[in-house]
Amino acid sequence: MIALIIIGSMLLRLATFAVVINYYKVSRHRIAWLLIAAAMVLLALESLFELLALTGISSLARTTFIPHAAGLAVSLLMLTGTAMISTILKRLASAERKKENIERRFQMLFNTSSDQVFVLTLEGSIVEVNLSACDKLGMSREELLNRHFREIKSSTAVEGVMDHVHDIRNKGKHIFETELCSKTGQRFPVEINCRLVEIDEQPFITCIARNISERRELDKKVRIAIIETEEKERKRFAKEIHDGLGPLLSAVKLYVNELESLADNSDEKKEFINHINAMLNEAVDSARNIANNITPKILSDFGLKQALSTFTETINNTNLLKINTSFSSLERNISPTLELIFYRITTELINNTIKHANAGRIDISLITKDQKLILNYQDDGNGFDLQQAIDKGDNHMGVKNIISRVRSLGGTFTFRNTSPGISINISVDINPEQTK
Repeated sequence: MIALIIIGSMLLRLATFAVVINYYKVSRHRIAWLLIAAAMVLLALESLFELLALTGISSLARTTFIPHAAGLAVSLLMLTGTAMISTILKRLASAERKKENIERRFQMLFNTSSDQVFVLTLEGSIVEVNLSACDKLGMSREELLNRHFREIKSSTAVEGVMDHVHDIRNKGKHIFETELCSKTGQRFPVEINCRLVEIDEQPFITCIARNISERRELDKKVRIAIIETEEKERKRFAKEIHDGLGPLLSAVKLYVNELESLADNSDEKKEFINHINAMLNEAVDSARNIANNITPKILSDFGLKQALSTFTETINNTNLLKINTSFSSLERNISPTLELIFYRITTELINNTIKHANAGRIDISLITKDQKLILNYQDDGNGFDLQQAIDKGDNHMGVKNIISRVRSLGGTFTFRNTSPGISINISVDINPEQTK
């Protein structure tokens, strides 16, 4: 009976040795497991010696100090190994706490985001969703989980879901615009940024949906502003032609008709001819002014820097206000269209300041940097509410037109009230076709 117990003890110790060696293979802290494995081998040897002594095969375990030395070695190895494992466990506990803190922070960021966040399977089923998405869709998290993404899209946008999923699988990311539909049937446009990610070694799709209702409304207002501005310009040019060139050419026609009834070389005929020449000269000047209003000749001949310098110098000579200009690296490598647009934007801002801001000073900086044309505009006037100007168009009709021009070029428009005055920053790629 005692022999069976000793054999069982030896086998258990060898089994423990095998388990410990397995931990050794997968653990980064191998020394601790080696020490415990060595202790298990010594314990197994101790059981072997006892078994040999019990059966009378060998008296080594009783006549030498080896078993006692082995027992001491086992104690030292087990103590050292368990001490090291205790340190490892403390580190693991600390890492677990850090992991929990990171998860809490992630959940806080995940659920406090103003954008709607979805996590989808590769088949398009929702496996996680944040609070913003629940609020916007009017559904609980439980209602959204395991639904297919097509179920929360508006009926007109359902068909393209799997096409988008296919693009995400192939490219790893995909951005598109669509419409989502709430539980009450309210539809709203969103821009969705999707990426292929790995979570717990499994592929998923993360989708961040941003409501673009305000952006679309702004785009609509900008388009209307473009149409209104273009129509306003057409009416202005038509008025200048009608009121300026029209009467002059009509008068020339009358004088020419009268020439036929006058005697050759008469003083009256010579006087008529002088009048005709004078009116034709005036008509040419008027036509030149109209053409210059459409595209300033100085701009095409000498570039944006010289055109703006001449324009601001003309304003400064009136002593209405002081305009300070700064130009840096502004070479003639900018397209004529971009030069014209920035000329129109700058002169429009100056005209708005003169008409509405009651300012005494304007600072203009125009530079090229990193393949971008950058305009910084400041005045010390009354300032205004940009959103109100966009919504109502009161006294600042040009602002919507400026924003539309910048957006048409893929640029950025930044506005802020500086109390006093305003600060506007506009940045546009010089060669947009090379930056795509």
